[in-house]
Amino acid sequence: KEPVKKEQPAVRLIAGNTTSEIELTEPVRLTGEMAATTPQKAQLTTGEPSIVVRGIVRDSSGVAFIYVNGEEVEIKTTKKGAEFASTVLLAMGENKIEIKAVSRFKHEKKLGFVVLREEIMIKGKYFALIIAVQDYIDPRVTTLQFPIQDAKNFMSTLTNDYMFDQMNVTFLKNPKRTEIINEMDNLSKKITKDDNLLIFYAGHGYYDEQMRQGFWLPADAAPAHISKAEWISNGTIRDYVAGIQTKHTLLISDACFSGGIFKTREAFSAAPPATRELYRLPSRKAMTSGTLKEVPDRSVFVEYLVKRLKENTDPLLTAETLFITFRQAVINNSPNRQVPQYGEIQQTGDEGGAFLFVRREK
Repeated sequence: KEPVKKEQPAVRLIAGNTTSEIELTEPVRLTGEMAATTPQKAQLTTGEPSIVVRGIVRDSSGVAFIYVNGEEVEIKTTKKGAEFASTVLLAMGENKIEIKAVSRFKHEKKLGFVVLREEIMIKGKYFALIIAVQDYIDPRVTTLQFPIQDAKNFMSTLTNDYMFDQMNVTFLKNPKRTEIINEMDNLSKKITKDDNLLIFYAGHGYYDEQMRQGFWLPADAAPAHISKAEWISNGTIRDYVAGIQTKHTLLISDACFSGGIFKTREAFSAAPPATRELYRLPSRKAMTSGTLKEVPDRSVFVEYLVKRLKENTDPLLTAETLFITFRQAVINNSPNRQVPQYGEIQQTGDEGGAFLFVRREK
């Protein structure tokens, strides 16, 4: 029979000697004793306007007063010692917190730490709609081999390595037109203006020269000469991108003629704005596997997209920076030298911001 393992106590921040001790239990928990002078490095980073400072003071002669940042706080005497708690308001930037205990013999003991208050940059959730169409109901529409596996690889990277919770990711496998539209409607009802949305499509695409319009082909699509009734036009996609009220929306399309979704712009800026400013401004961007031409079934585009996301070590990665890291690799390694595109989706509410991929902490 295995011995019962005792639960290890929480690591605590302690300053003291043989007769006097301050034990800080909230908000920071660090190992070892700390000097009386306030350390220069922040032990805690928060976006909240205040914190609760809580702890216990022990002194063999008894505790007379406890001060937190110069203000006397109420003492509650227990078997553990003189317990105290105080709410401290925080200014933006570094805040030095000092606890001072005074014994009945007027001996003083001090404990200091630093709290860094930062602006909460990312408040909303990350949603993703992953669409993969490779098996078509109409035998006259060519079956594809790789969209579903490509989509699964991409989705796995998002949920494992980035801040996309599984409950907020929807995967549509070989969906019909109504399924895609219904899911767009569902997203428009539950997503808030603080949330972020990524829409990924892998499947057939078509560009109608006469209409000057690109299309996605859902699983129930018929050939062009028969009917476009079940197709989804770029105009419809654009309307949903404009209508779903998010902080940022990023559309990634791996399909033939996918470049028709927007008027492209130069994606490479010499001095991009700070990441915080880019996130603050709303964005409606698209990243596509090519321009107005066919792309291969086996997607070099998705291969390098996923590869660069996995290799990334930055906590915050803009969609534009991500695109720059793999664009040339796609051009160099695709059989027809496809040229990926990146830019704003016109007339959808883009204000120059950027979609951020936020890495999970390992």
